[in-house]
Amino acid sequence: MTLQRIIFFLSFSLALPQTIFALESYKKLYLEGVEFSQSGLYEQAIDSFSKAIAIKDMEKKKIRFYGMRYSEYFPHREKGICHFNIQQYKQAYSELEKSLEMAPSGKAEKYLALATMELKKLGETEILRAYEIPQELKQHGTARKVNKYAVAVIIGNRDYNNKDIPPVKFAINDARLVKEYLVSVLGFREGNIILKANASKGIFEEIFGTNDTYKGKLYDYLTPDKSDIVVYYSGHGAPSLETKKGYILPVDGNPNNVSIGGYPLDLLYQNLAKLPAKSITVVTDACFSGAPLFKKASPVGIIVKNALAARANTTIINSSAGTELSSWYQEKGHGLFTYYFLHGLAGAADENKDKQISLTEIKEYISDNVPYMARTLHNGRKQTPSVQSMDMQRTLVELQ
Repeated sequence: MTLQRIIFFLSFSLALPQTIFALESYKKLYLEGVEFSQSGLYEQAIDSFSKAIAIKDMEKKKIRFYGMRYSEYFPHREKGICHFNIQQYKQAYSELEKSLEMAPSGKAEKYLALATMELKKLGETEILRAYEIPQELKQHGTARKVNKYAVAVIIGNRDYNNKDIPPVKFAINDARLVKEYLVSVLGFREGNIILKANASKGIFEEIFGTNDTYKGKLYDYLTPDKSDIVVYYSGHGAPSLETKKGYILPVDGNPNNVSIGGYPLDLLYQNLAKLPAKSITVVTDACFSGAPLFKKASPVGIIVKNALAARANTTIINSSAGTELSSWYQEKGHGLFTYYFLHGLAGAADENKDKQISLTEIKEYISDNVPYMARTLHNGRKQTPSVQSMDMQRTLVELQ
């Protein structure tokens, strides 16, 4: 054996016990924290979880310690739940956010939603995280001219009243950035944009109308035959398990009786189709399969009667198809589809570099990027965005 190999072997032999010791100490502290938590000794549990995190900062569904079987270890999550149980909601929010940044967990999502509700009740909203806009989305072109008659409705539903409904983590981030893009990239006037965060069913009816009338707030904003209308929604959708009809889920809705508490997609399209608009574009970053909402039911492919489909100058863009999920882009702080949709509008989709972005270019751009990144970021998940229009050569953006 050469001297170099001897040195390497000795170094490895010395390092291995230290690694094993660290992992064993981590395991011991973590399990100690779990035991304290189960006994209601939350402060002691927090101390144990903190010491475990100091040794190895990770959240894993499967981790194997030396000579041990695979187990689940979520110290930030468990520490956050302990903080929640002793009404330390700020600390709970921070730990649960950290856990979800590192690994998905339905339990962490549930307690994060509960902590958020408690912070809002107390008026302690400064901690609620505002994500920095990714640098590449700040570097966008500007509209060639102001579209003074254009009108938009933007809704981001993140926090649901029902504690069993997981939050749509980046929905409000998405909504705010879409508004910025409509003003700067598409030339909308800010006063012509209706922006709502965490909209109830009443707000949907106020804006889009009901079965009795299509003349809601959106109707009042438009100039007949001159207004380009954009509707954007990020949040949960849900199917009726009986009829398979699709519904937007307001924050006060319940997926188990969505036909009563939801806003029907059929109604949305029906009322929009009656508006005397120059053009209508509907963009949804939501899945309607019910997969995140129904724990004991298979995903459902919805049936939609789309009154807009046969209308000229109408575009419908969806983030996913059928029973697919619509994914997050955790690193960017946005929905995966919305990130690439906006990046495309900013100029990335301008394939021929003519400063104009057509529907065809947007479709090609999101079709190239969203499915690939969904597979890459979410363990092979399938997500297929769609663009429907009778005029795929229509220009969406004209940049300076």
